Amino acid sequence: MGGSGNDDRPIGHGPGSTGLPVELAFLTRHGLAPSLLARIADISRRNRTEPVREAIALGLIDETGFYRALANEMGLAFLPQPPRPMPGGGHDAILRQGIAPTIDDLRFRFILAPEGPALRRMIEAGPRHRHDIAVTTPRRFGDALRHSNAGPLAEHAAGLDPAGLARDSARTGASRGQAITGGCGIAAAATGGVFAPLETFFAFALLLGPLFLGLILLRLAASIERSAPDLWRSHRWRIDESRLPVYTVAVPLYREIAVLRQLTDALAALDYPPAKLDIRLLIEADDTVMQNALAGMALPSHFSVTIVPPGLPRTKPRALNLALLEARGMFFTIFDAEDIPDPQQVRMAAARFLGGPKDLACLQARLVIDHDDEGVLPALFALEYAGLFEVLNPGLLQFQLPILLGGTSNHFRTEALRAVGGWDAWNVTEDADLGFRLVRAGYRIGDLPSNTREEAPVSIPAWLKQRSRWIKGYIQTLVTHSRAPLRLMREAGIAATLAFLSLVFGTVATALGYPAFAIAALIACWNGSLFEPVGTLATATSIIALGVWLLGSIALFIPPIVGALRRGSPGLLLLVPLLPLYYALISLAAWIAFYEYLRRPFAWNKTEHGLARRRPNRPS
Repeated sequence: MGGSGNDDRPIGHGPGSTGLPVELAFLTRHGLAPSLLARIADISRRNRTEPVREAIALGLIDETGFYRALANEMGLAFLPQPPRPMPGGGHDAILRQGIAPTIDDLRFRFILAPEGPALRRMIEAGPRHRHDIAVTTPRRFGDALRHSNAGPLAEHAAGLDPAGLARDSARTGASRGQAITGGCGIAAAATGGVFAPLETFFAFALLLGPLFLGLILLRLAASIERSAPDLWRSHRWRIDESRLPVYTVAVPLYREIAVLRQLTDALAALDYPPAKLDIRLLIEADDTVMQNALAGMALPSHFSVTIVPPGLPRTKPRALNLALLEARGMFFTIFDAEDIPDPQQVRMAAARFLGGPKDLACLQARLVIDHDDEGVLPALFALEYAGLFEVLNPGLLQFQLPILLGGTSNHFRTEALRAVGGWDAWNVTEDADLGFRLVRAGYRIGDLPSNTREEAPVSIPAWLKQRSRWIKGYIQTLVTHSRAPLRLMREAGIAATLAFLSLVFGTVATALGYPAFAIAALIACWNGSLFEPVGTLATATSIIALGVWLLGSIALFIPPIVGALRRGSPGLLLLVPLLPLYYALISLAAWIAFYEYLRRPFAWNKTEHGLARRRPNRPS
């Protein structure tokens, strides 16, 4: 269903043409001034938008008013609350055509809500004067169709339909080979820990040392890589509005009353033609508080509220898969409830896609914590984000290596998203998994130097819930993509595979092993065994340990320092000495994540938003 929304057709089709598009011309017989309609037609022609969407976006007529007039023109009944459509069929195709047979309704056999080409064909065919056909609005039509097909849609969104079941997913957990390998490793570690603890520690240090070094080298290489010339911070990238395509913006929401007004203000501030924006607020079926709040708000015409059919797992990616199925846009992006994106971001992403190669499938914008003055924890989070989004991600992407996507402000080509099957609804860090699936499918990821302001947890319990979910998702991602190692290397390439293992496995392993290695290093330094090893194994381990310790200390501090300076936040440098304590907290989250992966692999630890007291209220 993706498309640019561009329209090269001549205007003035149909009998009695007034020189207006047929979608607007008939409105002169329903009380709208020809001069106003001509103005709308001129704007639509210049911007290459659908005339009806332009008329609604500019407030000339609302959706209900237009379709009521259409029904009158066609000699059909208008129903603001349509009858139940017959279930079955291709959901996206039925939405696109805007016609469905009804069920359990003795008055009307068909319900219509045409848009775009289907609307033009209907008007050009002339009045119907049928008593068994009714017209409704596309919004109501979509709601009714979604309700009628709730079961199949829930299966599709969860990846439980045939296409989803054929894809690799976190749903199935570890393979038999992975389970045997992992069990043997744990058994060996436990046995060695009892009978030969020092030798066991040395052996694991020797095995994991190259992995740790790989992660360290990636961090250091990204830190010294100079940024590409950045014309994106100027206005030279701006392109004519007629070239901009339809852009879908999906925002999953669950119990987000505290930030709802802030969110809608931020989305309304996006600098993009409203007639080409397809903003979808995704609400869970049991979240009646959010549904009632949104029903009481006067949302712009390019906003729509989508009720996600009930089902399992209750995760953000499941809701996004429904939005992807229904998306109208050529491009697709995600924002979280607490986000305040730069108003230029969507326009900038569209320009970057249009000017980039066809295999550029994803752009990652930069996330910024905007209330770092509220306490030590948000400030450390801001320092971490500065290192990640100003240094590591841009540096790795310069080397054309994969990154771990953030869960928000990812921009995609819709066709690429659909080609890889959307999101894995069973992965609680769906963004990390999706980014690497795109790489395996032959697509590229790029950096988008546009900021999205975010809210960090302000308490340690809330931070631990969020971070443990992220790390649990990394474990799921690692298990999913390493089931067939040879196929993984064949699809992604050796460099991308090694980078993936260093980023994902390295991040999890270092977080889990941080306390043991820190304590062992202190003991080895204290008793001198690190510098005067006895035996070949101890010597090799000491050499690797010293290298990891020295380079790791540099890699721990350099990216956040460079990131804070690049971001223009030198005040964050005062917190650099606290980073070892912060990483100890990450280690605690990793052990919680490991436990949850074994006991509650698909549980989604939701982060509560709206708790920060010092966030700016408006988009910058």
